[in-house]
Amino acid sequence: MSNKNGHLREFGKLRLDAEKRVLWSGSKPVRLALKEIELLCVLTENPGEVVSKGELLDRVWADSFVEESNLSRHIYILRKTLREFGAEAVIETVPRRGYRFAGELRRDHQIVVERRAVTRTVIEEIQAEPEQRKQTVFSAKLAAFAAILTLLLAGGGLIAWRANQAVAVTAIKSIAVLPFNTVNAKDGDGDNGLGISDLLISRLSSIKEITVRPTRAVLGFSGGDSITAGQKLNVDAVLEGTVIRTAENIRVTARLLRISDGSSIWAGQFEKPVQEELALQNEILIQLAGALAPDLNEEQKDSLTKPFTVSPEAYELYNRGRQHWNKRSTTGMLEAERLFKSALEKDPNFALAYVGLADTLAMRDLMPAVSLNAVNRALEIDPKLGEAHATLGFIKMFAEWKWSEAEASFQKSIELNPNYATAHHWYATLLAIEGRHEQAKAEMHRALEIDPLSQNFLADLGQIHYFAGEFADAEEYCRRALAVDPDFILAHKYLFDIFTITGDGKRAIEERTRYAFHANPAPVKESLESAIRDTAERYQKSGLPQYLTDLLIRAPEYPNHSYHNAIIYSLIGDKEKSLQSLEQACNGRAFLSAFVKADPVFRELRTEPRYQAILRKMNLQ
Repeated sequence: MSNKNGHLREFGKLRLDAEKRVLWSGSKPVRLALKEIELLCVLTENPGEVVSKGELLDRVWADSFVEESNLSRHIYILRKTLREFGAEAVIETVPRRGYRFAGELRRDHQIVVERRAVTRTVIEEIQAEPEQRKQTVFSAKLAAFAAILTLLLAGGGLIAWRANQAVAVTAIKSIAVLPFNTVNAKDGDGDNGLGISDLLISRLSSIKEITVRPTRAVLGFSGGDSITAGQKLNVDAVLEGTVIRTAENIRVTARLLRISDGSSIWAGQFEKPVQEELALQNEILIQLAGALAPDLNEEQKDSLTKPFTVSPEAYELYNRGRQHWNKRSTTGMLEAERLFKSALEKDPNFALAYVGLADTLAMRDLMPAVSLNAVNRALEIDPKLGEAHATLGFIKMFAEWKWSEAEASFQKSIELNPNYATAHHWYATLLAIEGRHEQAKAEMHRALEIDPLSQNFLADLGQIHYFAGEFADAEEYCRRALAVDPDFILAHKYLFDIFTITGDGKRAIEERTRYAFHANPAPVKESLESAIRDTAERYQKSGLPQYLTDLLIRAPEYPNHSYHNAIIYSLIGDKEKSLQSLEQACNGRAFLSAFVKADPVFRELRTEPRYQAILRKMNLQ
């Protein structure tokens, strides 16, 4: 940008710094993407004069092809933002020609005036008499010295600003990478898919110094206000960006915003041919990681840019599988399994897809050997994959009852990827199973620091409080989980456990009915309400013991039926049948039998020799 018009330009309540590419409103920067700022810089160079569309495209999108429809979209965003700050109708459209800045503009001419003063003095010196010339030369040198001093002081200010900026960036301890807006430059259509943002999340999560919100946490914040999203996600900064694709090129603009004041603390613009998208992603990673954690060594940088898969389609299938897996419903798990297998068909060496498949099979208590083979295959491909070590710990915990080995796997996972919230989650579950409640709560809170809006973590923290006999706290966290997802089945299941053990039959049957409905395809609201009324009437007629007896499962094909029945028998006071069912669950290695020591529903059995024998068999004595 030329200095002939001054790099500081004021209009209305706004001030544009054309040199630093920042638009200010008072002492706060206005949130505008870099392209909108650059358009405003060009338009304000010569206010009142028409700038053609061709010139704008050449100036702002040099060396890349962008159609006029994309220019129109950026002009629209620029106008909309300016209107929000009281700058109405300052950008006019001139039909068939282009655009012009029609607002009243005030400029900073300080440097220009000084430069002209020095020039005028030198001219006067040439025309002066010899005696006068000495004085003029002195004046010229003094003026030149003053100008140099001004520039040095300005440079010092710039150095100080950069130092402060570096301090500000390194002070960032938590970030959220919001879904980038992806635009197809051919038709101007945009979407708020995950794309590059998901890869950035996965890679940045390996940096120990920074907490990165997982993909699941940011899914609901696409297309909205970034600062508001950052506040809700409770982070220090958010990364927002735009991806523009043409048939030949891909261009990405990204900006890191500090939540406390909305300021831009890092920005980058990247462009490469579409066949070099992986290299472009690596450039973004290295620059952003260098800003967030400047002390990374070469090994850490290499780890950041190591590709998960050579197939973009496989990565997309994997991401969709994780979204279904997080629902924890039967239909969600079935769809997750299908998507993970499809990802592996695209790339048989995709380690994360093997982890996803292993997670799905293990959580459904299906084919432990197959899930173990899948995670071992992932570790063969990438021995340092933190997610795989967490899954290995999960299998050792629930399928093999090797508690110390499971703990070592979780600790290894957290060491390799401290931002993998699921590792903290499952480690907390192990601690709770062993009765280490305070450690379990601390570890689950660590998972929630990474992903504060996870219904899974909130509900399972409720379960830990339930195991500790803290039923009021247990209910509170289950309610918080339902505030995130009203249909989340595990929260309803845990509330049923809480209300049955505390004798609140009415609320227990309501939660049991909601759990049963949401565990299957989404019910019609009216049918759910009708089912709740019917079960309430049954409860009023027969009482809670009979209602619970009716819940006994007599279908042995259900893997956890024995453990489920043991809970029911214990609630209605039948110790003998409860012990028989627990022994069957233990002998069949039922998935849920891992909770036999932790669940307070069995407190009346704890002195029984047969119960103690079960704990010994499970290495939980």
